[in-house]
Amino acid sequence: MRLTDAMRSVFVELLVHGPLSRAEVARRLALSPSALTKLTRPLIEAGYLLEASGEEGPVTVGRPSQPLQVDASRMSFVGIKLTEDELFAVRTDLAATVQGETSRPLADHDIDHVLGQIAEVVGELTVPERPLSAVGISLAGTATPSDPVVHTSPFLGWSQLPLAELVERAVHVPTVLDNDVRALTAVQQWFGEGVGHSSFALVTVGAGIGCGLVVGDRLVTGQSGATGLVGHLQIDDRGPLCERGHRGCARAYASSPSIRRSIAVTIDRPELTFDDCLALAAGGHPVARRVFDEAGAALGQIVATVANLTGPELVVLSGESVHMYDVCAGAFHTALAAHTHWTTAPVRVVVKPFAFNEWARGAAVTALQHLLLHR
Repeated sequence: MRLTDAMRSVFVELLVHGPLSRAEVARRLALSPSALTKLTRPLIEAGYLLEASGEEGPVTVGRPSQPLQVDASRMSFVGIKLTEDELFAVRTDLAATVQGETSRPLADHDIDHVLGQIAEVVGELTVPERPLSAVGISLAGTATPSDPVVHTSPFLGWSQLPLAELVERAVHVPTVLDNDVRALTAVQQWFGEGVGHSSFALVTVGAGIGCGLVVGDRLVTGQSGATGLVGHLQIDDRGPLCERGHRGCARAYASSPSIRRSIAVTIDRPELTFDDCLALAAGGHPVARRVFDEAGAALGQIVATVANLTGPELVVLSGESVHMYDVCAGAFHTALAAHTHWTTAPVRVVVKPFAFNEWARGAAVTALQHLLLHR
């Protein structure tokens, strides 16, 4: 059904914060009771809103008011997260509850191979009684839901690739794209750590360093999706080089490949993995401790920069390498305090490890938000 802007506001409020009494919805959205009834009646008649059972709203004169909630089963989405070597996929309902998940190795970045893998997982996750409303795909690179083209994706080696159109042809379902960090931010905004916060930031650490931003209840996209590009901000002009030749940037200090390489080269143990390096640091190895402390300090400086620029109520620190926080927390918080502007309130930081299926869930929410908000 086609939603007016006012109906959309009611629906999103109930989706994110419901169940809510009619009086509470009216209060939150500054609506009169009659205006709210006019907006909710078609949504109830179409089956998108339900009267919540088992709990009544505040006692009032006349008939008690049942809280309203979204019928999350009305729509289904598939979210897909593409990494350099694997594809992760989930099927969710309207409330982003995961109802199925799967994964595939990505041994080849050839687009025909990737499209075949995407079509496989979409087919596997689709259930006949609940056709898909949309597919969302997230990846490291420059992409937005309003544009069917992946402009750049260095990890996958793609440039100016009309991925959304190609996937739509393969699976016959509307498809939207987004940067993976922004998609993860989207699911936190509506269904995770960001609920109840009008402004927050998500900073991720792994193969790269990324940042997603919500400012004034709006997920920041920017021109062509180019926002949150904090990985190459300079930390020290005398520091190490990153893989793109930038001197002393955050990625050169804090990305997992840079950390592994720095420790392995310094102690002449090329076979070390990132987790091996982490174990050395946890055990007190002086070189590993120094490298992880430098990484923690770089992350603290990046979070302080984000906080100084946007004034978030909350910063969520995540990513596939965020477990390194355990060995560099002291250096992180020292740098965060040193670089945060002295007039601002202390930055509240929540460390939240997420599995890759949560990134895929973010892609599903990107599809959901695009459908509801035309983002």
